[in-house]
Amino acid sequence: MTAPFTHHFRLQGPTLKRCTGCGFSWYCGKECQHDKSWNLPSDAFPILPNRTFTNLMHHWEEIQNDPAEMEFLEVMSSYFYKTFKGIADYGDLIDMDQLGVIHGRIRINNMTIFGTYGDKLGVGLYLSGSSLDHACLPNACPSFSGTLLNIHTTESVDCFDNLRLSYLDKLYFSKPRREMLQKRYYFDCLCRACVDESLDKRMNSVRCSNCDGVILMEPFSFESEPCQKCAQSCSEKDVENVRQMLELGRHTQILLSEAKKSDDHRRVLSLSEELNSKLRKVLHPFNSLVISTSLQIACSADILGQYAKAFAHFSELSTTYTKVHPFWTFQNAEILMKCTTRGLIVKTAPKEQLELLKHFVEAMKIVSVCAGRDSPTFAYYKKFYEDCREAP
Repeated sequence: MTAPFTHHFRLQGPTLKRCTGCGFSWYCGKECQHDKSWNLPSDAFPILPNRTFTNLMHHWEEIQNDPAEMEFLEVMSSYFYKTFKGIADYGDLIDMDQLGVIHGRIRINNMTIFGTYGDKLGVGLYLSGSSLDHACLPNACPSFSGTLLNIHTTESVDCFDNLRLSYLDKLYFSKPRREMLQKRYYFDCLCRACVDESLDKRMNSVRCSNCDGVILMEPFSFESEPCQKCAQSCSEKDVENVRQMLELGRHTQILLSEAKKSDDHRRVLSLSEELNSKLRKVLHPFNSLVISTSLQIACSADILGQYAKAFAHFSELSTTYTKVHPFWTFQNAEILMKCTTRGLIVKTAPKEQLELLKHFVEAMKIVSVCAGRDSPTFAYYKKFYEDCREAP
C-alpha cells in the first residue's frame, strides 16, 4: 500500500481566493487551484478542516519542565521582541504560552526529509504523516518525491490506524532508545521491540570462549544465557572482557566523530579496523557494535577505493545486519547493493558474479517496497547496478 500525503501552505492575503468547494483552502488563482501536483480529490474537501496545525499535539506542559527547551524559547522570545517591537499587537507574537505551543507542535510533529540518495535534506511538517504512531520495529516507512510524502507498508496492515513508523534513525538498546523517545517526544514506548528483552540480548551477543558459539547477554545487568552451541556459561572474566570492549567502543566512537568532522577517511578506517580486531575476540559477529564497526570499515574502504576490503565487509553484513536490524530498511538495501556492485568489481568468474545477483534482487525488492518502482530512488539503484556491470 502506498499512501501519499502532501501539504502546501500559502499565506492568506487580499490577492488570494477562497475555494468555493470547501471554504477552507486558499489559492492564488484558477491555474494554481487546478495544479495537479497538489490538487486533492473533491471527496477530501469536507474533511480538510478536521486536521489542521492547531490539532497537532504540542506537549507544552512537558516542555516547560525541560530547562534546555525553555532556554531556547527565551532566546526566541527575545528575538521576536526585538524584531516586531513597534508593530501593532506585537505582544501577541511573543506570548510565551503561545510561542511554546507553536514550538511544541513543530518540534514533536516534524519529519526528516530524505533525498534520492538517502541524504537528509531538511525537515517538513506533514499533517497526515504526523498522525502515525511510532514503533521501534515499524510496519511502514516513508519516502519522498520532492515535497510529497509517501508511506509504504512493509507488511500486511488491515487499516490506517495500525500503521507505525520509526521516529529514530537507528536501533539502539531498549533503555537508551526509550529514554531518547521520552526526551524527544514525551512518551513511553511499549512496542514489541521494547517489551521483548531478547532483542537487546541479541544486540549484545558474545562469542563463546569454548566453541565460538553465541551467548546472549543482557547489555546492562550482563546476565547471560548458556551458549546455544555447547551450553557453557560466561565466567566473571568473560563478563569483564565484555565491559572492556563496550568501554573501548565508546572511547573509539569519540575519536571517530572527530575524524569524520575533518573527512579523514583513512583515520576513520584505521580506527575502525583496530577496534574491529579487538571486538571480534570477545563479541559475536551478530553483536550490534561489531556490525556497526564493520559497516564503518566497509563504507570508509569503499570511499578510499579499497573495493576488495569493502566487499569482504559488505558480504558479511549481508547476513549479519538483519540479525538485529529490520530487513525493510534503506540501509539494508544499500548494504546488499554495495555487496553486489563491489563484488562485480572484485569477482571476475561468471559463476561468482551470478551468485551476487541474489543480493541485487533482494536490494531492489526492498527499494521497490520502501520507495516504489516509479521512485527516483529505484531508478538510482538500478542505474547504479548497471554502471558497475559495465565497469572493466
